[in-house]
Amino acid sequence: MKNKIVKLIVIIVAILIIIDQISKILVSNLLSEPLGNEYFKLEIVNNTGMAFGFNDGNLRNIFLSVFVLIIIIRFIKNQLERIDTKTAIAIAMVLGGAISNLIDRIFRGSILDFIRIYKIPNFNLADLCIVTGWILIIIFLIDFSRK
Repeated sequence: MKNKIVKLIVIIVAILIIIDQISKILVSNLLSEPLGNEYFKLEIVNNTGMAFGFNDGNLRNIFLSVFVLIIIIRFIKNQLERIDTKTAIAIAMVLGGAISNLIDRIFRGSILDFIRIYKIPNFNLADLCIVTGWILIIIFLIDFSRK
């Protein structure tokens, strides 16, 4: 079971990184000006901060990102016996999104955000994976604690 969970996590992480990086390459090469309306818009923003531009321009963000990734990986290693498939998928979503954004931060100097929905600050597919993954993990933990 341990090997199956690790393989699942690695495969999902790799797929999410590839999809996110391809989406960023396509948007950066094809989108020269914002496209959409006030409710949904594709608009390139280079985010040097954390989520929603928090802590903008701080180089320590790279170290904080790596630190969080190390904690998640250690958690997986220590809890591997207890992780079920649905939790593994949620963890892989967080890891895949975080690693893809870290790739941006290292190689682009900022994270390329390009999706804007109404008043929500711009985000990308990796951000969507991270947020969704954490929401699922919280739901699974609440469900697990009730049993």
